[in-house]
Amino acid sequence: MGRTILTGDIHGDPIRLYSLEDRGLTKEDVVIVLGDFGIIWQDKKATTKMLELLGDLSFTLAFVDGNHENFNLIEEMEKTIFWNDGAAGLLPGGIIHLYRGQIYKINGKTVGVCGGANSVDKAWRQPKISWWEEEEITYKDIEAFRINLNDKYAEKERKLDMMLTHDCPSSLIPLVALYSGVNGATISNSQRQLEKILDLVPIDKWYFGHWHIDKKLNDKFECLYRGFKEV
Repeated sequence: MGRTILTGDIHGDPIRLYSLEDRGLTKEDVVIVLGDFGIIWQDKKATTKMLELLGDLSFTLAFVDGNHENFNLIEEMEKTIFWNDGAAGLLPGGIIHLYRGQIYKINGKTVGVCGGANSVDKAWRQPKISWWEEEEITYKDIEAFRINLNDKYAEKERKLDMMLTHDCPSSLIPLVALYSGVNGATISNSQRQLEKILDLVPIDKWYFGHWHIDKKLNDKFECLYRGFKEV
């Protein structure tokens, strides 16, 4: 059985991922970026080349989508496959896009996924050039998650080893804003949608990015940025 390693936003700069090359990882090991992957951005040819280079890494690379992603280009470049018991997007280089609302079996653990977040810098971005409305988590994303839970598990068997998201549920905002130094943080629709997941299924650990801090908030929730977390 392989290893699973998490890290936070890379915003199109993969240099952090190359620091893992001395850890003896193989393609059975999965490294997951918790949103704002940002590699798939504007130029398709350059993006393809970069993804193929990342595919040469010793491990399998996957990502949860964040709010700073070119969702149109991701959709154009990926094809849907069945991966580790769930639907996922396969991109050049074998890079894996973990879909919202899916539940995977990754290295022996049951893993729920829901990417997305609302951009606080939306006013300074251009639609379909540097901002995409698909960033926001919707009711449909949560409904897809609920349906997958019902289809895969009897009610008494429903439990996730971990939940992987880009943002965090709304109830965490006061705490994560305090640690990240964000004054006057308001609750977004995406955060409200994530809050609904807490009522759907027991979750042992919940890991997210977005806030640019490495901080364990409590026994359940942990925010990741530049650090790595083997789970």
